[in-house]
Amino acid sequence: MTKIKTAVIGTGHLGGFHARVLSVLKNCEFVCVVDVDEDRGREIAAKYNVPYVQDFRGIAGEVDAVTIATPTVYHFAVARFFIENGIHVMVEKPITSNVDEAEQLVEMAKQRNVKLQVGQIERFNRAFIALKANVNTPWMIRTNRYSPFTGRSTDIDVVLDLMIHDMDLVFALDDSPVKRITVKGTKVVTDKTDIAFAMVELESGCIAELNVSRVASERERSLRVFDGDNNTYYSADLNNRKLKKMFFRDKKIVNHPVHVEDRDQLEAEIGSFLDSIISDRPVEVSGEDGLKALLYTKIVSDMAVSRKCFTEF
Repeated sequence: MTKIKTAVIGTGHLGGFHARVLSVLKNCEFVCVVDVDEDRGREIAAKYNVPYVQDFRGIAGEVDAVTIATPTVYHFAVARFFIENGIHVMVEKPITSNVDEAEQLVEMAKQRNVKLQVGQIERFNRAFIALKANVNTPWMIRTNRYSPFTGRSTDIDVVLDLMIHDMDLVFALDDSPVKRITVKGTKVVTDKTDIAFAMVELESGCIAELNVSRVASERERSLRVFDGDNNTYYSADLNNRKLKKMFFRDKKIVNHPVHVEDRDQLEAEIGSFLDSIISDRPVEVSGEDGLKALLYTKIVSDMAVSRKCFTEF
């Protein structure tokens, strides 16, 4: 089997998970761990018996691909370096800190014929995959993404931290242009938005309601979709990777579970990225996808801060 020489850049909370996955994927030759924090980097490198490198610039000639799990503020500089050196990149979400940087990465990847995948991991949630395969015409979408406060990712607000996942899922279900966005948001325990609501109206007629909180009492990840083609309602529990559909038959509402294949999402995500390199096919979540999710999430984030209630497009 062809194996892609791959390194992980950044070994924080997410980077540690990346390292675990790279160590077990059959299509990966795990080359090294890179982190400016020597203690953490050496700890993870020793755990998976690979070399530790402190400066990512030193591995350009040693790898075919990298996964980037640094803080968001460093995504652009790190990804740009590897793309410029012809190395394939998977970068965690959000793709970059701002839209201009994301546009630059997308254009550079095109020019150099380099794979650029964005870590919108919920695309690889088997409950979402099953839902997408069943839905023909999404008419109404509602997402809830709630977490207790952890103190992580406070460099960005809850919109860029959590809502960006659901914004991407909405566009994966319906890629028609955005017509109008309505927003409410507030601070609770940090100096940035901690709770937010957005209603996204699409040109297709679909309306998506997105709810996020990072100060909730318990964790929830849910996605509900009404399919206008067949009058069927789908309810996905993204936490537990379960899906059921509800429809009206013989004057009764029928609840029917949908089979969902179980697989580790991060293994599916990184494995798909490496497979796209081996088979030279498009990545599952492109730089353009990451850019679009960032663009509209940033709009929601800015609206929440300015307390602007709605924007027409």
